[in-house]
Amino acid sequence: MRARIPALADGSLRGRLALILLPTLVLLLFLSGLTQYLLAIRPMLLQLDRGMADVALALADRIDVDEEGDIVFDLSDQTVALLEADKVDKVSYAAFDDELRPFAGTLQLEWPKEKLVRGVPYIFDTKIDGVRVRAAALMKSCGVMDCGVVLAQTTHKRDRLIRDVMISALLPVLLLGMATLSVVWFGIRRGLFPLVRLSREIARRSSRDLSPVKVENAPLEAVPLVKAVNRLMAQVAEAGQVQQRFLATAAHQLRTPLAGLQSRIELAQIEAEDPVSQKNLAEIHESAVRSARLAVQLLSLARVEPGASTADAVISIDLVRLATELVDEWVPRAIAKQIDLGFELQPAPVNGQALLLREMMVNLLHNALEYVPVGGRVTLKTGQEEGCSYFAVEDNGPGIPPPMRDKVLERFVRLPGSRGSGSGLGLAIVKEIAEGHGAVFELLDAPEGGLLARVRFLPVILESRQPDSKPAAGGEKS
Repeated sequence: MRARIPALADGSLRGRLALILLPTLVLLLFLSGLTQYLLAIRPMLLQLDRGMADVALALADRIDVDEEGDIVFDLSDQTVALLEADKVDKVSYAAFDDELRPFAGTLQLEWPKEKLVRGVPYIFDTKIDGVRVRAAALMKSCGVMDCGVVLAQTTHKRDRLIRDVMISALLPVLLLGMATLSVVWFGIRRGLFPLVRLSREIARRSSRDLSPVKVENAPLEAVPLVKAVNRLMAQVAEAGQVQQRFLATAAHQLRTPLAGLQSRIELAQIEAEDPVSQKNLAEIHESAVRSARLAVQLLSLARVEPGASTADAVISIDLVRLATELVDEWVPRAIAKQIDLGFELQPAPVNGQALLLREMMVNLLHNALEYVPVGGRVTLKTGQEEGCSYFAVEDNGPGIPPPMRDKVLERFVRLPGSRGSGSGLGLAIVKEIAEGHGAVFELLDAPEGGLLARVRFLPVILESRQPDSKPAAGGEKS
């Protein structure tokens, strides 16, 4: 079974590198500080122990055997004063007889249990009245027997020395460690910046942009990944083009015979005399019109889907111009259906493909005229709001319930029980075109009831020469 890397490494490459480098670096810094501390403190402690041993040798010289054979400890007042002059640590000493029992000095001191070598100082730790002390014991010959001396000292200076050495040794290492960790973390972030920049470049692309990623902009380690992504995008583009060619061909092939079929049906309607035939021909004509509309919408989908051909240039254009081009075509249709179609047009410059933008307007107008009842109102609006250009189609028809508004943006989805002859593609096409232009398509409640279908575009920077547009027909009604 393969061992799992901790969860932090699964999140990002930065986390993986940090998980590998930072703990190792911290461990190395800790070992470096510990080594420096040990190398600095050990010689100092040994020097203090050596000083105690020298004093113990001096004290041992003051032990002697008198003429009567008794062991005596002759210590001058000056030596005692010198031993007691230390204001930080308390110094204790004791002389031991031939039975290694204290007979002079601090009688609470004990002889070490270890076997000592005559004339060789022995350094050890012990306690006096519960206080930890550092002691030095020395055994010497007192006639035919052995005697000795023990010198003890509290450890205040030693503890202070250890603390000072620890601070002086570890503080620079700690500061160096923090600086090194900061540099390593910054280095990781900086080193991964080309990957972040590459990901941002890909994220900024629209779904229609399947052009190869520039390999020269990628770091050497990411070149295989970029090449693999480019191969995948090429395959997706090729598959998309095959699909678009099929849809476009099918739509074109359907439009010609359907147009001929409509003409023949209209001719048959003129020649038909009985009401039954006229009714049947009217229904057939409606089906033919619906099929032709479906073919046009399929052709529109083939043009706006990702991977479709982008032969139409992106230009700066005012939506007012596109809207006014629809007046002559759609006003008669609205009059035939007894619907009041109006245009409230204010300047709305955008960057986009004119043919697709016009297709959006046509689909929204067609939907509104299809579902608004006789005597209703439909208004096409253009303008700017908070720096964003928009166009909208507002009607006072039955509207779309809010829970269904996201659903009807899907292909071939219609409201249950809705009137009209739509195929459920119009709003889906508008959504596709809007997303391809970086715009937002919204279905909202109209102020006076009904539906407000609005497309908002991001602010654009227009060229110095703007395309000509017809005067805005602000507020005019048909």
